[in-house]
Amino acid sequence: MTTLLTVENLSKVFTLGSGLFGKGRELVALNDINLTVEAGETLAIVGESGCGKTTLGRCIIKAQPVTDGHVFYHQPDGARVDLTTLDKRAIKPFRRDIRMIFQDPMSSLNPNMRVFDIVAEPLRVHGIVRGRELEDRVINTLAKVGIAADAAGRYPHAFSGGQRQRIGIARALVLDPKLVIADEAVSALDVSIQAQVLNLLDDLKAEFGLTYIFISHDLGVVNYIADRVVVMYLGHVVENAPTELLFERPRHPYTEMLLEALPIADPTRRKGRNKELRGEIPYLGNRPMGCPFHTRCKYAQDICRADKPALRPINGTSQLAACHFAETLHLQGAYEPAPQPVHA
Repeated sequence: MTTLLTVENLSKVFTLGSGLFGKGRELVALNDINLTVEAGETLAIVGESGCGKTTLGRCIIKAQPVTDGHVFYHQPDGARVDLTTLDKRAIKPFRRDIRMIFQDPMSSLNPNMRVFDIVAEPLRVHGIVRGRELEDRVINTLAKVGIAADAAGRYPHAFSGGQRQRIGIARALVLDPKLVIADEAVSALDVSIQAQVLNLLDDLKAEFGLTYIFISHDLGVVNYIADRVVVMYLGHVVENAPTELLFERPRHPYTEMLLEALPIADPTRRKGRNKELRGEIPYLGNRPMGCPFHTRCKYAQDICRADKPALRPINGTSQLAACHFAETLHLQGAYEPAPQPVHA
Protein backbone atom coordinates (compact mmCIF):
# COMPACT_ATOMS: atom_id res chain seq x y z
CA MET A 1 0.00 0.00 0.00
CA THR A 2 0.97 3.64 -0.50
CA THR A 3 1.53 5.78 2.59
CA LEU A 4 -0.64 8.90 2.67
CA LEU A 5 0.12 10.37 6.09
CA THR A 6 2.77 9.82 8.75
CA VAL A 7 2.64 11.11 12.32
CA GLU A 8 6.05 11.14 14.02
CA ASN A 9 6.71 11.77 17.74
CA LEU A 10 3.72 14.09 18.01
CA SER A 11 3.05 15.75 21.35
CA LYS A 12 0.54 18.37 22.44
CA VAL A 13 0.71 20.20 25.77
CA PHE A 14 -1.92 22.64 27.01
CA THR A 15 -1.00 25.22 29.65
CA LEU A 16 -3.80 26.19 32.01
CA GLY A 17 -3.93 29.18 34.32
CA SER A 18 -0.81 30.98 33.15
CA GLY A 19 -0.70 34.70 33.84
CA LEU A 20 1.11 37.47 35.67
CA PHE A 21 1.86 35.38 38.75
CA GLY A 22 3.75 32.51 37.19
CA LYS A 23 3.57 29.53 34.91
CA GLY A 24 0.33 27.58 34.72
CA ARG A 25 -0.19 23.85 35.00
CA GLU A 26 0.72 21.79 31.96
CA LEU A 27 -1.64 19.11 30.64
CA VAL A 28 -0.07 16.61 28.26
CA ALA A 29 -2.89 15.74 25.85
CA LEU A 30 -0.71 13.81 23.38
CA ASN A 31 2.54 12.06 24.25
CA ASP A 32 4.95 10.96 21.50
CA ILE A 33 2.34 9.67 19.02
CA ASN A 34 3.58 7.64 16.03
CA LEU A 35 1.30 6.19 13.35
CA THR A 36 0.99 5.74 9.61
CA VAL A 37 -2.12 6.07 7.45
CA GLU A 38 -2.13 4.07 4.21
CA ALA A 39 -4.00 5.29 1.15
CA GLY A 40 -7.43 3.66 0.83
CA GLU A 41 -7.70 2.36 4.40
CA THR A 42 -10.00 3.31 7.24
CA LEU A 43 -7.92 3.84 10.35
CA ALA A 44 -9.97 4.08 13.55
CA ILE A 45 -8.75 5.90 16.64
CA VAL A 46 -10.60 4.76 19.77
CA GLY A 47 -10.57 5.37 23.50
CA GLU A 48 -12.55 6.92 26.32
CA SER A 49 -13.30 10.63 26.58
CA GLY A 50 -10.13 12.50 27.45
CA CYS A 51 -7.76 10.02 25.79
CA GLY A 52 -6.61 12.58 23.19
CA LYS A 53 -8.19 11.16 20.04
CA THR A 54 -10.01 14.36 19.02
CA THR A 55 -6.95 16.46 19.82
CA LEU A 56 -4.91 14.18 17.56
CA GLY A 57 -7.37 14.67 14.70
CA ARG A 58 -7.25 18.43 15.11
CA CYS A 59 -3.45 18.46 15.25
CA ILE A 60 -3.25 16.41 12.04
CA ILE A 61 -5.33 18.97 10.17
CA LYS A 62 -3.57 21.80 12.06
CA ALA A 63 -6.75 23.12 13.60
CA GLN A 64 -4.54 23.14 16.71
CA PRO A 65 -0.76 23.72 16.74
CA VAL A 66 1.45 20.88 17.95
CA THR A 67 3.94 21.24 20.77
CA ASP A 68 6.46 18.82 19.28
CA GLY A 69 6.73 16.30 16.45
CA HIS A 70 5.69 16.19 12.81
CA VAL A 71 2.75 15.35 10.53
CA PHE A 72 3.96 14.43 7.04
CA TYR A 73 1.52 14.43 4.12
CA HIS A 74 2.72 12.28 1.23
CA GLN A 75 1.93 13.81 -2.16
CA PRO A 76 1.32 11.78 -5.36
CA ASP A 77 4.78 12.75 -6.70
CA GLY A 78 6.41 11.15 -3.64
CA ALA A 79 7.29 14.41 -1.87
CA ARG A 80 6.64 14.67 1.88
CA VAL A 81 5.29 17.91 3.31
CA ASP A 82 5.51 18.60 7.03
CA LEU A 83 2.13 20.18 7.76
CA THR A 84 3.22 21.28 11.25
CA THR A 85 5.71 23.80 9.79
CA LEU A 86 3.27 25.52 7.42
CA ASP A 87 1.69 28.89 8.12
CA LYS A 88 -1.97 29.67 7.46
CA ARG A 89 -1.43 30.59 3.80
CA ALA A 90 0.91 27.68 3.01
CA ILE A 91 -1.38 25.03 4.50
CA LYS A 92 -4.49 26.22 2.65
CA PRO A 93 -3.92 24.04 -0.47
CA PHE A 94 -3.57 20.93 1.74
CA ARG A 95 -6.92 21.67 3.38
CA ARG A 96 -8.41 20.69 0.03
CA ASP A 97 -6.89 17.21 0.36
CA ILE A 98 -7.60 16.75 4.08
CA ARG A 99 -11.15 17.45 5.22
CA MET A 100 -13.05 16.93 8.47
CA ILE A 101 -16.54 15.73 9.43
CA PHE A 102 -17.61 16.88 12.89
CA GLN A 103 -19.54 15.18 15.68
CA ASP A 104 -22.53 17.48 16.05
CA PRO A 105 -24.12 18.09 12.65
CA MET A 106 -26.28 20.94 13.97
CA SER A 107 -23.57 23.07 15.58
CA SER A 108 -21.15 22.49 12.69
CA LEU A 109 -23.58 23.95 10.13
CA ASN A 110 -24.26 27.67 9.98
CA PRO A 111 -27.99 28.00 10.79
CA ASN A 112 -28.21 31.23 8.78
CA MET A 113 -26.94 29.70 5.53
CA ARG A 114 -28.86 27.68 2.99
CA VAL A 115 -27.66 24.13 2.43
CA PHE A 116 -26.47 25.07 -1.06
CA ASP A 117 -24.23 27.83 0.33
CA ILE A 118 -22.92 25.61 3.14
CA VAL A 119 -21.69 23.03 0.64
CA ALA A 120 -20.54 25.66 -1.87
CA GLU A 121 -18.51 27.62 0.69
CA PRO A 122 -15.31 25.48 0.46
CA LEU A 123 -15.37 25.83 -3.34
CA ARG A 124 -15.63 29.60 -3.04
CA VAL A 125 -12.93 29.83 -0.35
CA HIS A 126 -10.47 27.87 -2.49
CA GLY A 127 -11.56 29.55 -5.72
CA ILE A 128 -11.90 26.26 -7.58
CA VAL A 129 -15.06 26.75 -9.64
CA ARG A 130 -17.77 29.36 -10.06
CA GLY A 131 -21.03 29.99 -11.81
CA ARG A 132 -22.87 27.08 -13.40
CA GLU A 133 -19.96 24.70 -12.76
CA LEU A 134 -20.11 25.46 -9.04
CA GLU A 135 -23.85 24.94 -8.97
CA ASP A 136 -23.60 21.59 -10.75
CA ARG A 137 -20.83 20.39 -8.45
CA VAL A 138 -22.79 21.26 -5.31
CA ILE A 139 -26.00 19.63 -6.55
CA ASN A 140 -24.13 16.51 -7.70
CA THR A 141 -22.33 16.20 -4.35
CA LEU A 142 -25.57 16.57 -2.43
CA ALA A 143 -27.10 13.86 -4.61
CA LYS A 144 -24.18 11.54 -3.76
CA VAL A 145 -25.07 11.78 -0.07
CA GLY A 146 -28.82 11.43 -0.60
CA ILE A 147 -29.97 15.06 -0.43
CA ALA A 148 -32.32 16.05 -3.27
CA ALA A 149 -31.65 19.13 -5.39
CA ASP A 150 -34.94 20.76 -4.36
CA ALA A 151 -33.77 20.71 -0.72
CA ALA A 152 -30.66 22.83 -1.41
CA GLY A 153 -32.50 26.06 -0.73
CA ARG A 154 -33.55 25.07 2.79
CA TYR A 155 -31.81 25.86 6.07
CA PRO A 156 -30.26 23.26 8.44
CA HIS A 157 -33.12 23.37 10.98
CA ALA A 158 -35.44 21.90 8.33
CA PHE A 159 -33.53 18.60 8.29
CA SER A 160 -33.25 15.64 10.63
CA GLY A 161 -30.00 14.82 12.44
CA GLY A 162 -29.08 12.15 9.91
CA GLN A 163 -29.77 14.49 6.99
CA ARG A 164 -27.70 17.25 8.58
CA GLN A 165 -24.79 14.84 8.93
CA ARG A 166 -25.16 13.97 5.24
CA ILE A 167 -24.89 17.70 4.48
CA GLY A 168 -21.71 17.83 6.58
CA ILE A 169 -20.33 14.90 4.61
CA ALA A 170 -21.18 16.67 1.34
CA ARG A 171 -19.33 19.78 2.54
CA ALA A 172 -16.27 17.64 3.25
CA LEU A 173 -16.40 15.80 -0.09
CA VAL A 174 -17.13 18.72 -2.44
CA LEU A 175 -13.40 19.50 -2.73
CA ASP A 176 -12.62 15.91 -3.79
CA PRO A 177 -10.27 15.24 -0.84
CA LYS A 178 -7.82 12.38 -0.38
CA LEU A 179 -8.20 12.04 3.40
CA VAL A 180 -11.30 12.60 5.54
CA ILE A 181 -11.09 12.81 9.33
CA ALA A 182 -14.45 11.80 10.81
CA ASP A 183 -14.58 12.92 14.45
CA GLU A 184 -17.35 10.95 16.21
CA ALA A 185 -19.34 11.37 13.00
CA VAL A 186 -22.21 9.08 14.03
CA SER A 187 -22.20 9.27 17.84
CA ALA A 188 -24.94 11.93 17.97
CA LEU A 189 -27.30 9.87 15.78
CA ASP A 190 -29.85 7.17 16.57
CA VAL A 191 -28.64 3.61 16.03
CA SER A 192 -30.71 3.05 12.88
CA ILE A 193 -29.45 6.33 11.40
CA GLN A 194 -25.89 5.43 12.39
CA ALA A 195 -26.08 2.36 10.18
CA GLN A 196 -27.29 4.40 7.22
CA VAL A 197 -24.49 6.96 7.59
CA LEU A 198 -21.84 4.25 8.04
CA ASN A 199 -23.05 2.52 4.88
CA LEU A 200 -22.93 5.86 3.07
CA LEU A 201 -19.36 6.50 4.22
CA ASP A 202 -18.36 3.02 3.07
CA ASP A 203 -19.97 3.53 -0.34
CA LEU A 204 -18.33 6.94 -0.78
CA LYS A 205 -14.96 5.49 0.14
CA ALA A 206 -15.24 2.95 -2.67
CA GLU A 207 -16.58 5.48 -5.19
CA PHE A 208 -14.10 8.29 -4.53
CA GLY A 209 -11.07 6.28 -3.40
CA LEU A 210 -11.11 7.97 0.00
CA THR A 211 -8.97 7.34 3.05
CA TYR A 212 -10.58 7.77 6.48
CA ILE A 213 -9.34 8.51 9.96
CA PHE A 214 -12.40 7.50 11.97
CA ILE A 215 -12.40 8.81 15.54
CA SER A 216 -14.84 7.03 17.86
CA HIS A 217 -15.45 5.73 21.37
CA ASP A 218 -17.79 3.01 20.06
CA LEU A 219 -15.99 -0.24 19.30
CA GLY A 220 -19.11 -1.69 17.71
CA VAL A 221 -19.02 1.04 15.07
CA VAL A 222 -15.26 0.64 14.67
CA ASN A 223 -15.59 -3.10 14.11
CA TYR A 224 -18.00 -2.41 11.26
CA ILE A 225 -16.07 0.24 9.35
CA ALA A 226 -12.34 0.11 10.21
CA ASP A 227 -9.48 -1.77 8.57
CA ARG A 228 -7.10 -0.99 11.42
CA VAL A 229 -7.53 0.32 14.96
CA VAL A 230 -5.34 2.57 17.09
CA VAL A 231 -6.25 2.44 20.81
CA MET A 232 -5.37 5.53 22.86
CA TYR A 233 -5.21 6.03 26.60
CA LEU A 234 -4.18 9.22 28.44
CA GLY A 235 -2.59 10.65 25.29
CA HIS A 236 -0.60 7.50 24.48
CA VAL A 237 -1.06 4.89 21.77
CA VAL A 238 -1.30 1.61 23.68
CA GLU A 239 -2.25 -0.71 20.80
CA ASN A 240 -2.27 -0.60 16.99
CA ALA A 241 -3.55 -3.60 15.06
CA PRO A 242 -5.69 -4.81 12.14
CA THR A 243 -9.33 -4.74 13.25
CA GLU A 244 -10.01 -8.48 13.06
CA LEU A 245 -6.84 -9.33 14.98
CA LEU A 246 -7.51 -6.75 17.67
CA PHE A 247 -11.06 -7.99 18.28
CA GLU A 248 -10.00 -11.64 18.34
CA ARG A 249 -6.75 -11.33 20.33
CA PRO A 250 -6.09 -7.98 22.03
CA ARG A 251 -2.58 -7.48 23.36
CA HIS A 252 -3.11 -4.61 25.80
CA PRO A 253 -5.23 -4.87 28.98
CA TYR A 254 -6.97 -1.57 28.19
CA THR A 255 -8.14 -2.97 24.85
CA GLU A 256 -9.42 -6.06 26.65
CA MET A 257 -11.34 -3.84 29.07
CA LEU A 258 -12.94 -1.88 26.22
CA LEU A 259 -13.95 -5.12 24.52
CA GLU A 260 -15.45 -6.49 27.76
CA ALA A 261 -17.90 -3.58 27.74
CA LEU A 262 -18.91 -4.23 24.13
CA PRO A 263 -22.40 -5.80 23.88
CA ILE A 264 -22.61 -8.99 21.82
CA ALA A 265 -26.03 -9.82 20.36
CA ASP A 266 -25.44 -13.56 19.92
CA PRO A 267 -25.99 -15.18 23.37
CA THR A 268 -23.94 -18.22 22.36
CA ARG A 269 -20.88 -15.99 21.86
CA ARG A 270 -21.17 -13.79 24.95
CA LYS A 271 -18.74 -14.12 27.80
CA GLY A 272 -19.41 -13.13 31.38
CA ARG A 273 -18.42 -9.62 30.55
CA ASN A 274 -18.43 -6.34 32.42
CA LYS A 275 -20.87 -3.76 31.08
CA GLU A 276 -18.96 -0.91 32.75
CA LEU A 277 -15.29 0.06 32.54
CA ARG A 278 -13.20 -0.49 35.67
CA GLY A 279 -12.14 2.60 37.60
CA GLU A 280 -11.88 6.13 36.26
CA ILE A 281 -9.45 7.67 33.81
CA PRO A 282 -6.90 9.75 35.79
CA TYR A 283 -6.80 13.53 35.54
CA LEU A 284 -4.33 14.64 32.85
CA GLY A 285 -2.66 17.02 35.27
CA ASN A 286 -1.87 14.12 37.62
CA ARG A 287 -1.02 11.28 35.26
CA PRO A 288 0.54 8.17 36.85
CA MET A 289 4.21 7.27 36.54
CA GLY A 290 5.24 4.18 34.60
CA CYS A 291 2.57 2.57 32.45
CA PRO A 292 -0.28 5.09 32.12
CA PHE A 293 -2.88 2.31 32.54
CA HIS A 294 -1.47 0.58 35.62
CA THR A 295 -3.90 2.28 38.07
CA ARG A 296 -6.82 0.42 36.40
CA CYS A 297 -5.05 -2.73 35.23
CA LYS A 298 -5.76 -6.05 36.96
CA TYR A 299 -2.49 -7.46 35.63
CA ALA A 300 -0.24 -4.64 36.91
CA GLN A 301 3.03 -5.54 38.65
CA ASP A 302 5.84 -3.48 40.17
CA ILE A 303 7.54 -2.86 36.83
CA CYS A 304 4.32 -1.31 35.50
CA ARG A 305 4.35 1.30 38.25
CA ALA A 306 7.99 2.21 37.61
CA ASP A 307 8.65 1.92 33.86
CA LYS A 308 6.64 3.04 30.86
CA PRO A 309 6.50 0.23 28.25
CA ALA A 310 7.42 0.97 24.64
CA LEU A 311 4.97 0.49 21.76
CA ARG A 312 6.45 -2.45 19.84
CA PRO A 313 5.55 -5.29 17.45
CA ILE A 314 4.30 -8.38 19.28
CA ASN A 315 5.88 -11.68 18.25
CA GLY A 316 6.94 -10.27 14.89
CA THR A 317 3.35 -9.48 13.78
CA SER A 318 1.69 -6.28 12.55
CA GLN A 319 0.11 -5.91 15.99
CA LEU A 320 1.78 -3.26 18.19
CA ALA A 321 1.21 -2.94 21.92
CA ALA A 322 2.68 -0.96 24.81
CA CYS A 323 2.48 -3.49 27.64
CA HIS A 324 5.36 -5.12 29.54
CA PHE A 325 3.57 -8.49 29.33
CA ALA A 326 1.96 -8.27 25.88
CA GLU A 327 3.78 -11.38 24.66
CA THR A 328 2.70 -13.56 27.59
CA LEU A 329 -0.75 -12.38 28.71
CA HIS A 330 -3.68 -14.29 27.24
CA LEU A 331 -6.29 -11.56 26.95
CA GLN A 332 -9.88 -12.21 25.94
CA GLY A 333 -11.23 -10.88 22.66
CA ALA A 334 -14.71 -9.58 21.90
CA TYR A 335 -16.29 -13.02 21.94
CA GLU A 336 -15.56 -16.65 22.45
CA PRO A 337 -15.26 -18.76 19.30
CA ALA A 338 -18.62 -19.86 17.87
CA PRO A 339 -19.66 -23.35 19.01
CA GLN A 340 -18.53 -26.09 16.67
CA PRO A 341 -21.13 -28.55 15.35
CA VAL A 342 -21.18 -31.96 17.01
CA HIS A 343 -20.75 -34.82 14.55
CA ALA A 344 -22.30 -38.20 15.23
